[in-house]
Amino acid sequence: MTDDTLRLACELALVARRRADKRRRRARPSASPDDTPVRRSPMQRRGDFHEDAALRLLLAQGLVLLARNLWTRAGEIDLAMRDGDTLVFVEVRARGRTRYGGAAASIGRDKQARLARAAAQWLPELARRHWHGTPPAARFDAVVFDDGQPQWLRGAFLLA
Repeated sequence: MTDDTLRLACELALVARRRADKRRRRARPSASPDDTPVRRSPMQRRGDFHEDAALRLLLAQGLVLLARNLWTRAGEIDLAMRDGDTLVFVEVRARGRTRYGGAAASIGRDKQARLARAAAQWLPELARRHWHGTPPAARFDAVVFDDGQPQWLRGAFLLA
């Protein structure tokens, strides 16, 4: 083996070791212990408050909670609930002022498309867990808060 070949082999081994270390660091869970609360921003805490209030409202109406905060790259489903034999994907929105149309108006076409993509990704798993693998009928509802007042919009939007 020549010196150049040996040097190249060492450099390649070093690069491979750095990549492996980087993958291990990325895969390692965060260093915070379970008893340490996760820090949430004021906006996140406000969102949590409205999600909790929407959940209480829907539970009082007879819906059953299946899951919360279902995340995908397409977006997040705030609440997945069951209304009889129907799977309900719920978007929770809040606005302090209605100057630009309020909370319901903030669920535009782009947001609807993102919610539909996220729902499509979660539908097989939710069907497997709660409907024995058979895809149920599904709808999109919204619970909107304008000036703190909740309003449940059944079938808030349909997919065209």
